[in-house]
Amino acid sequence: MSGQFSDEYALTLDHLSVALQNSYDNLKEVTLSKEDLDYSRLVVNRLRAFYCAQDSIKKFLDKRVAQAGADFFVEVILFSLKLFNEIERLNLEVASERAIQRKRKAIRPDISIWRGDTLIAAVECKTQLGWRRHDWAVHFDDRQEKLQEIFPGAKIFLLVMTNCNWSGFGNDPRSGQQLLCLLKDCWPTQISQSFDPLILEHPIERLLEQVKCL
Repeated sequence: MSGQFSDEYALTLDHLSVALQNSYDNLKEVTLSKEDLDYSRLVVNRLRAFYCAQDSIKKFLDKRVAQAGADFFVEVILFSLKLFNEIERLNLEVASERAIQRKRKAIRPDISIWRGDTLIAAVECKTQLGWRRHDWAVHFDDRQEKLQEIFPGAKIFLLVMTNCNWSGFGNDPRSGQQLLCLLKDCWPTQISQSFDPLILEHPIERLLEQVKCL
C-alpha cells in the first residue's frame, strides 16, 4: 500500500508505557524535593480517566459492555505502592500476581509486599463486592488463614474500589484498617475532574501508612 498511514489511536497506545514511567519519575522528583503527594487524588483521578474513556469507547462502538477495570485498579494501586515504597525508602519489594510459594496452584495475591524472601503483606483488590456481598468475610478469612499458614507474620488487606452495589463492611472492627473501601456511593464515571475528598470512604493513605509500619 502506497502513501503514508498514521493511526492516532495506535500511536497513543504506543506512548502509554512511556507516559506511565515519566509520571512515576516526575511524581517521585516533585515529592522528594517539595511536598507530600496526595495519593488518593492520584488514584481517583486515574480511575476516573480510565472508566470515562472506556465508557466513551463503549458508546462509540455500540458495545454492550465496557472493558473491565479490575486489572487497571490493581495497576493503579501497584503504582502507588511502588512509588510510596521508593519515596519513603522502605526497601521493600512490591509485586503483582507473584506466587508466594514455588509450587503449582500457589496463592498469587493481587499485590504482595516482601522484605527479602519473606512475605509481610498482601493486598487483594476488588472493584466492588456486589457479586460476593453475602460471603466476602468468609472468603477473606479463608484467604488470610491460608496465607498465614505459610507466612505467619504476614498481614492481608482487602481494598475495594467502591461501595456501590453492596452494603459495605458493616460493623466489622477491621473496617478502615484491614478492610478498606476507596469510594463512597459513587462509580468512577460519576467523579468530577475537580477532586473532592468527600467522595472517599477510606483514603488510600490508610493502607500506605500501615505498610510503612510493617
